[in-house]
Amino acid sequence: MLVYPLVGIFLLAIVVILIKRNSSLKSVPCIDVHQNKVHSQVIDFRDYNNIPNQLPSDTIVIPIAYLKRYHHEIPSKDVHVVASTKLEKNIGIRFLQKNGFHVTSYSLTECTCTTKTSDLVI
Repeated sequence: MLVYPLVGIFLLAIVVILIKRNSSLKSVPCIDVHQNKVHSQVIDFRDYNNIPNQLPSDTIVIPIAYLKRYHHEIPSKDVHVVASTKLEKNIGIRFLQKNGFHVTSYSLTECTCTTKTSDLVI
């Protein structure tokens, strides 16, 4: 008889954790990196082979595989994220938020944002 309430509490805890985990990602808007009016530090999570030569001058390139090792080199607490896929974006934003950074916006090279221009090359 004691097992059913414990299972219910366990399932409720899992649901609360999943809701909190996804709600932090939904609060970060998708914005074109060139329209980013807020003075945020641009962090590029793409692999070195996938980055074009023309990046904004203050961009810090840290591929997602190296983020844990080099996140201390990010000077600002307000961050704009550039990633190639939603998976990279989600992993990177969660990691940065967990380590005290305020992620203000993001951009994807696989453009799914409605605010980005169609001819943008990051």
